[in-house]
Amino acid sequence: MRIVGVNHITINCTDKNAAFKFYEKLLGLKKIEDVDLGDHILHYFGLPNGVRLELIEYKEKQKKWETGNTDTGIYRHVAFEVDDLNELYKNCKDAWVKINLEPKYIPEIKKTVMLIVDPNGVEIETIQA
Repeated sequence: MRIVGVNHITINCTDKNAAFKFYEKLLGLKKIEDVDLGDHILHYFGLPNGVRLELIEYKEKQKKWETGNTDTGIYRHVAFEVDDLNELYKNCKDAWVKINLEPKYIPEIKKTVMLIVDPNGVEIETIQA
C-alpha cells in the first residue's frame, strides 16, 4: 500500500458565509458542489490537481474549540502555494483578515511564507511559489 495523492482537506465551519467569502473571494477557489448528508452539508471547493477543500456546515450548533499555534497533539495548518504573496498580503490587510505572520523569508526552507487565519479560526500558511 502507498498513498497516491490527497483527496480533500476538511474544515468545520463556524460561519459558512464568512468562510465562503474567504475561500471564494480572497483565495479565489471555485465552489464545486454541495452534498446534504442530513445533519450536515458538505460544501466542496476546487484546489489544484483535483484536490478538494471540504467545508462542513452542521445544521445543529456545535461546540467551538480554541487552540493556540504551539498547542501539541493538534492539527496545525494547511499550506497553499500562491503565485503572488504580496498581492494576497495586501488583500488580507484590506479585508481585515487576521495575519499570524506577515510575509517573511525563511532561509532554512528557502521560501517566503505568510500565516493567515480563516473565519473558522483555522491557520492557513501561504507560500510564494
